[in-house]
Amino acid sequence: MRRHPAQVPGDRITDPWGARTPYGPAGPWPARIDSCLADSVAEADVEAWVQAASLLHSDGDAMDIAVQDGRIVGVRGRAGDRVNRGRLEPKDLYTWQANASPDRLTHPLVRENGHLVETDWPTAMDRIVTRSRKLITAHGPEALAFYTSGQLFLEEYYTLAVLARAGIGTPHLDGNTRLCTATAAEALKESFGGDG
Repeated sequence: MRRHPAQVPGDRITDPWGARTPYGPAGPWPARIDSCLADSVAEADVEAWVQAASLLHSDGDAMDIAVQDGRIVGVRGRAGDRVNRGRLEPKDLYTWQANASPDRLTHPLVRENGHLVETDWPTAMDRIVTRSRKLITAHGPEALAFYTSGQLFLEEYYTLAVLARAGIGTPHLDGNTRLCTATAAEALKESFGGDG
């Protein structure tokens, strides 16, 4: 993987944030465009840069996704964005690589006779609906629970809450923000005196 040498750290473990770009309390951050492309891809090889926003944290950092031959081959920040001014955190810089992983699932899997087998989406969704209905009929709506990600937008959380509470009738909703982010924040406060 090739990183822009001036903006992105050479060692993702010991220096995940890269060089500091201090700024004063008055005025905007200076722009700094972080980018990361696949090893075999030069910026001139990118066929299209598609505008996107990060879904991996709550601020929705603006980014462009590099596309070549219909595949994601990298990302870069956008200097003109009001939130991140071109900066990308480590998750934004590197998570895209999972899209090209050889062990990435490309079809839904269902269990048949104790083994996971590939199927199509209508079959998988029908199975989810059928089993959910059986559970609700046998045990009531509280037999179902929703455990959500911490990487959704407010509108998506609202939609899930309406689906769970008004549609299905279960009060059981929880998110990894309570088990993951909240515990991380407490650990940071205890270890370093602050969480940010």
